[in-house]
Amino acid sequence: MTTCERMTSNKLIDTIISIAKSKKSWFSHALILFALMNILSVMNLKSQDQSGLKEIYADFNHGQTTNKNNNWVQSIQIIEPTCRSDVKGMITVKFKATGMDEAKAFCWSQPSNDNPSEWGHDVNLTSKILKIKKNGEASFSFNADNFPSGPMNVRIYSQNKKGEKDVFELQLYNLGGVKWNQGIPSIDPPGAKGLKLIFEDDFNKHLSISNDGRNARYSAHKPRFGDFSGWPFSDYNGPNNPFRQVGDYLKIEARKKAGTAGSTGLIASVNMDGKGFWAKAPCYLECRFTAQSAPGTWPAFWTITGLDNGFPGDELDIVEAYGGVGKGNPNHEGYGVCSHFWGQKNTDGTNKEGFYKVIRIMDLGGESYWSTTFHTYGVYIGLEKTVYYFDNIEVLRHPTNDISRDYPHTFLINYAIGGISGWSIDLERYGNGSDMYVDFVRVYALYRVDYVNTPKTK
Repeated sequence: MTTCERMTSNKLIDTIISIAKSKKSWFSHALILFALMNILSVMNLKSQDQSGLKEIYADFNHGQTTNKNNNWVQSIQIIEPTCRSDVKGMITVKFKATGMDEAKAFCWSQPSNDNPSEWGHDVNLTSKILKIKKNGEASFSFNADNFPSGPMNVRIYSQNKKGEKDVFELQLYNLGGVKWNQGIPSIDPPGAKGLKLIFEDDFNKHLSISNDGRNARYSAHKPRFGDFSGWPFSDYNGPNNPFRQVGDYLKIEARKKAGTAGSTGLIASVNMDGKGFWAKAPCYLECRFTAQSAPGTWPAFWTITGLDNGFPGDELDIVEAYGGVGKGNPNHEGYGVCSHFWGQKNTDGTNKEGFYKVIRIMDLGGESYWSTTFHTYGVYIGLEKTVYYFDNIEVLRHPTNDISRDYPHTFLINYAIGGISGWSIDLERYGNGSDMYVDFVRVYALYRVDYVNTPKTK
């Protein structure tokens, strides 16, 4: 966030007018007009609030672009294979795109002799533009064995002569393929320099999750208060258990069965009593995952220092990704990083503002979107600085807040669907389902802490 963004709008306007008056020239009036137009534009963008919870959750709505990309429409409907199917070997994808003229499809691949980049590369599955029949149907085939095993995302794009376009992310699970870039890396990340490994989970064994976190490694709900997903975070020991151990991954299934409010999943590293895994600065946390970009999807990896409502605490959003394109959807250029300093004041009595940045990942590393393939998201919480990472690339740095420095952090991984983000949910054409796959999470620190966050009362 820039200096101008951290100033209140009134103070900024007063400052600009004061500067312009001191110049006493025609240019000063132009300066005032230009600056005010830009400020009002920013204020209008930040004032958009679809959730009705602006005052409480204003920071969740940075970067909305609800009035952009109106030429995106929903046209593509998959005929086969079924969304989220297991596949192997040669497969044929059949779909219908009524009103569209042509299409193409892509899938991310491991490095090859022709494309040796360590990041992998995109492969055009249609080789050339695919012409759509008059009845709207089209198909293409490819060999899944030539791609990474495990979760795969086949992205189908279509367009017509009117300029309308559509994208459909077809999630599949490759039972064959090439094992590439999976599991906990053998080397330590650069953000953990000088620290030692104190926690890791490869999710390649039986899951240890309980509804309240007691007698398990993870809790299936945000400890003590604040579940926030539109499709509710659901119990591990319940009829809509969203958690699966598949291959070497934690799979979080977001589903909406007929007659239900839907279900999806969250895991937290401490239980409702405040017991569990905590990490204290200096420390480094990272998680590797992929999910689907579709209207309402909202995967995240984050930390908090406090568990009780109404008390000061820090929240470090290492990644918040918002899915969906088209009118009324995020049309996000990457993902969001945000440090919240809840319930804290500056010395002058004003609210302590956090730091926020949109990470334009299509300009970083292998230039692939968060839903295209797996990525690793991390944060270093130091005694003086807090540094966020994307695939070991630094993306944001700011001074460490006092609470982040002095109090331990617990981590959370979730696949929210709608909710307090304010974005609408529309997963009908995906069969009212979507999956998030978590490859691993690991934490480094100077030492382990024996800490319990006991319930607080006012």
